Amino acid sequence: MNNLNTTTGRGVRNNRSAHHLSFACNLPLWRAAVCYAGELARALKTSCFLSCFCCFHFQKTMVKYADAPTAKSSQKPHSTTGENYCKMAGMKMRELVALSLAVCGLCFAASAADWHVPNATVRVTVSVAHSPDDPQLGVFVKVPDGGLLPAPWAVPQAVDDEGKSLETILVGYNQKDGVGVLFEPPKNDRAFLYFTPSQRTPAKPANAKIFPSLILYTKNGRPGLDNAKAMSTQYPPAQGAFFASWDWAGSMVNPFGPDDNYNLWFVGAILLEKPEKIYFATVSDEGSEFAIDGKKVAAWPGKHTRDGGAKGQHGDHVQLSKGLHRIDYYQFELTGKQEAQLVWKRPGVETKSGLPELVDSIAKSGVGDIERIEMKDGRACTTINIAGLGKSGFASVPQAASYFWFGDQPITLFKLTAGPFQRDEKIFWEFGKGKRLQGHEFACLVPGQHDPMAYPITLALENAKGTAKTTRLLQSPWTPNAASIDNPDDRLEYRKAFYDLVRAVPAPNDPCADWSNDFWGLFCELLEPYKSGTILTDLFTRGFGTIQKRPDKERWMMQDRLIEFLRVARKDKELLEWIATFEKAEHNNARKFHWKEERIATYLFDLNTPEPAKREISSLKDNAASPDQQQYAELRAGDVAYAMGDLEAALKHYKDAEDRYRSRNKTGMAGGRLSYVGGRKARASTNDVPKKASSKESRYPQAEKNTASAKFKLPTAPKGEEWKIYTVRNSSRYATISSLLEQNALPEALQEMANWESESPTSKLEGEYPIAAARVYQKAKDFRRAANILDLYTRNTGMSAQLPDAIKLEIECLGELNDTERQRKLAKDFLKRFPGHPFEEEMKGIAQ
Repeated sequence: MNNLNTTTGRGVRNNRSAHHLSFACNLPLWRAAVCYAGELARALKTSCFLSCFCCFHFQKTMVKYADAPTAKSSQKPHSTTGENYCKMAGMKMRELVALSLAVCGLCFAASAADWHVPNATVRVTVSVAHSPDDPQLGVFVKVPDGGLLPAPWAVPQAVDDEGKSLETILVGYNQKDGVGVLFEPPKNDRAFLYFTPSQRTPAKPANAKIFPSLILYTKNGRPGLDNAKAMSTQYPPAQGAFFASWDWAGSMVNPFGPDDNYNLWFVGAILLEKPEKIYFATVSDEGSEFAIDGKKVAAWPGKHTRDGGAKGQHGDHVQLSKGLHRIDYYQFELTGKQEAQLVWKRPGVETKSGLPELVDSIAKSGVGDIERIEMKDGRACTTINIAGLGKSGFASVPQAASYFWFGDQPITLFKLTAGPFQRDEKIFWEFGKGKRLQGHEFACLVPGQHDPMAYPITLALENAKGTAKTTRLLQSPWTPNAASIDNPDDRLEYRKAFYDLVRAVPAPNDPCADWSNDFWGLFCELLEPYKSGTILTDLFTRGFGTIQKRPDKERWMMQDRLIEFLRVARKDKELLEWIATFEKAEHNNARKFHWKEERIATYLFDLNTPEPAKREISSLKDNAASPDQQQYAELRAGDVAYAMGDLEAALKHYKDAEDRYRSRNKTGMAGGRLSYVGGRKARASTNDVPKKASSKESRYPQAEKNTASAKFKLPTAPKGEEWKIYTVRNSSRYATISSLLEQNALPEALQEMANWESESPTSKLEGEYPIAAARVYQKAKDFRRAANILDLYTRNTGMSAQLPDAIKLEIECLGELNDTERQRKLAKDFLKRFPGHPFEEEMKGIAQ
């Protein structure tokens, strides 16, 4: 069990004491008593639970010895009776029980003493990550609330690791977000922060010497300088405002909400090494005011843009002494653009333009990291951390990782992690309606633009004492980086986020019932051949009805990705069942025909069972309602004949299919068969004029929408081309596919294979086509289909220039399938067919 060491506040495993106390119970009583007493001091520092457990264990062992048989029994010589143990110690059993209860009481007393503020219900262990630039600036920590802290008010008190009280003040209070606390720097860089419930508004401590730097507050509603300044006169200050530590006295946005109708307040300090006369000014969009050490220095009230003060016209000189000086900057925003900047001119510091520069030499408060959050009743909680942010500066500011924008609104990714917790505690993320995901990390997809974004995420921690929860609003101060659909890492990251979204919906509920069109659009953009099956299994199993309502192309793409996954996973029963399900539910005739074809291909190239495929051919021909479907019916009949070793029939069917293709191409007949439904689509250029998503300027520039570049433009045969055109094109297919695979363009390679099969079916009897097809499936890690395609070729071909390469490639695929028996058989056959071949030594090693 994990316990807190009360002298350091660190979460440690106190296994040493537990080990000695348990071991002592197996010693003679007098030695056990000595050992037990010797460990008592350590035991008093552990949790009550551990101490009580040890006492109980001690009593139980003594009772066991007391009830033990006499020395005359069959016990081993060293097993002295419990009665003798008691006599040796000069004790009676009731005295042992009394001793154990007394020790237990001491342990309870030690635990109570460890809780330094008796009426507090929450304790937060804080380590100082960065010391303040001046002790008067204290250490700032933002403690998550969202239902975690006592209500209606939580009064904080910090103590050091020796239990000495530290000066403590509230510097922010928003029950939807967090409570900001500033406390006097402790000597040992660790403090305990206690929260006591109160029915009344906390009173401001008298003669408080510490104040924070730099904190930014914004609060939407009732914009005006008086309301902005009122945030600093309240206690707790800026009640209901969102706030965070900040790096400079300025902001071009409202980091915590909509950019219209809000008030802003910066509070901080500058630290001067010598006396200086400094010119301060304000540059703002809508009214602003600046004060230093409580005295107003610059003011620019009213409704206006930055134009009348961009050169620092609204300001004044102020003579300042050496040392620390408090600054307060207020601003309000109505509509349009927004800006709040404090600028200055210092003696001897000249800018090239002669204009004032931004005040960025701000003295900083210390930064506290939360190590542990505990309830007095034994429950615990932790923090919601935004991955990628550091321990200082903007540590308390949530910031999105990236975004995609393919539809009407962007989809933003937040990468969340839970703060410290113990091994025996469980972490759950709760969001939306009934969504709950277990795990330390959570990739959260948030819909919509930044401005209205305030997405609540709840983190629940469960331990033996119960569950404690905290809720945080996910907001993003700045526009995150635009993810790229052409970046494999970005695609994988977002697919994982979608998988988290699906797993968060408990079975058997539909995990995609509430997805917006923007979610569906992004999801389908992320789908790649052979890389999206796990999530699709859950989606189709639980959300089949919802997917059936999606547009045909989206639905078909998802179906194809699922079938590919089942093939690679060799889940043959599910594979055939889903093919039957999709065929039965399909309303499009061409797509129904596709599923009949897919079933035949599954029997031939996955299950390697041509007999059931042969039985399906007649049904396929009966349902061929268009010229191209009739062509493909002949093509599949050729595949069946080829698989059964009837090369004459196969050639006849393939030639018939080839002639039908050319005839159809010459007459320009419309097709009734769907081509390969690939992955990502080629999209318009980002230089196209974007459609505005809202009436106001967005911080997510739609002109930066992610686009999939059309790297490969596959040729299509012009109508009326002669035979020689097809011959030339057929000879270039292999090189084209090889080039595509080298560029990791698997969707394009699969489409090229489909085109090749359609235009020149007789190529399937030659070496280049089966080798190219096998290489494509090998790239997709569909090793079974690759091996079976090559097996058909190597069995049906007497001798050809490509045969050695085909056998070698088949052996490689069998190696991936761990089919050593077929590998050895093929290697032996190779040695017989091709003595002295360059692959001979390699084949000998495999054949052995």
